Amino acid sequence: MGNIMKPRCRGIIHVIQKGDTLYLLSKKYHISVAQIMYANPFVDIYNLTIGDELCIPVSLRRQ
Repeated sequence: MGNIMKPRCRGIIHVIQKGDTLYLLSKKYHISVAQIMYANPFVDIYNLTIGDELCIPVSLRRQ
């Protein structure tokens, strides 16, 4: 494996479980799909597999 630096997550690390989709995660964490995609530029969001880790950015405003 290379010595690739992963960007630091400014939020929550979510480990993909069976049935997870970006849409469902956006509803669960009250953020947009676009925000999840922006926070995870090196993740193949079209091919999520169980065990993948996604950074879920923390919203600055309360819901």
